[in-house]
Amino acid sequence: MTVEDAADLKLTYGILENGLPDDQGVVRAGDIGDGRITTDQPGRTGRAHPRTTRAALREGDLVVVLVRRVGDAALVTAEHHGWIATRSVGIIRSKDPDVTEWLRIWLRTPTARSWIEQHVTAHVEPTLSLDALRKMPVALPPREQMGAIRELISLIERKTELNQQIAADAVALADAHYAILASERPGWPPSTFQRVARARTGKSASAPLPDSEGVMAPRVAPAQLFNASLPYIEDTTPHEPADPRVVSPPGTLLIAPRPDGAHTAVTLLPAVPSRGVLAVTPAEPTDLWWLLHELRSRSRDLSDAAHGRHARELTKRGFSALDVAWPGPETRHRFHATAEPLHRRARAALDENHTLKALLDILLRNIPSTSGGLFERQGTVPRIDSST
Repeated sequence: MTVEDAADLKLTYGILENGLPDDQGVVRAGDIGDGRITTDQPGRTGRAHPRTTRAALREGDLVVVLVRRVGDAALVTAEHHGWIATRSVGIIRSKDPDVTEWLRIWLRTPTARSWIEQHVTAHVEPTLSLDALRKMPVALPPREQMGAIRELISLIERKTELNQQIAADAVALADAHYAILASERPGWPPSTFQRVARARTGKSASAPLPDSEGVMAPRVAPAQLFNASLPYIEDTTPHEPADPRVVSPPGTLLIAPRPDGAHTAVTLLPAVPSRGVLAVTPAEPTDLWWLLHELRSRSRDLSDAAHGRHARELTKRGFSALDVAWPGPETRHRFHATAEPLHRRARAALDENHTLKALLDILLRNIPSTSGGLFERQGTVPRIDSST
């Protein structure tokens, strides 16, 4: 079948948001990611009725990104019922909710991603037309197998979301413990960052080195720090040959400023800081977590010390000259004893998510490109123990 066959109630796209009431909730392409709608619009509600506009969303609809991150999709929940989709969002509605849920999974398969890449136009930015989306082929397994696959993927997604929340809560607990100790700041000796840490300014990419002369390491740009939901830089970018002298070891703090505040994260692997990123190493290795939370609490100060276009350049000199109240070793060691297990738990949750992602990728690759294939031949699908 095609997407048009599956969308037996509605297949359309959103509208321009000009002229909408101030309290009308709006779903834009940027609000769709990781299979969910995530948008922060305080005070906005779903007041639109499907009879008044074709762009009004209904619980159970599938919204699909049509511009830039083409193919990202999410199911509409009760939270966004009655919200309005904008022009860059496609809306798929089916009489059978199982089919709509299956389409969300299908759009993530390598088969679907390959088809989308072949039908995207890019005059200005990557765009999938509604006409092309209508014609997109969809493999629909027998209902029992479709349900088993959906259940398995749902378990993976729920466990991944739980791990992400565990990691976020662990970091928040460390932040809170730091804030308690920082209430004693007036009694701490004054110092500067130059005396408690070493800083190095990131550089633009230089001419590539021969493999024999460099080491392989990922380059970390400011955008990676801005997009990191947790203060860790993991192995998410391609490695490239780099001069060993510019590679920051694991445990280096990377800072990227911008006008609304600086973002700080710790590298979990050797990495090369790009231009616009400041690499900072504590003078004492056991001060890593203290310095991380100090820098997180000083986000605005770090941003104010930056210069250049849009305050995106924080230099070694500018950072090193900043004042800092630095407690004695007993306070810092006490904090390390509390923060280290919390960050270790956060990283363990993220490591498990990497395993779950690999499992999900295997599952999506094995979804057949036709209604027959792998699962029909095997007669079943792999299962996950929901208690893990």
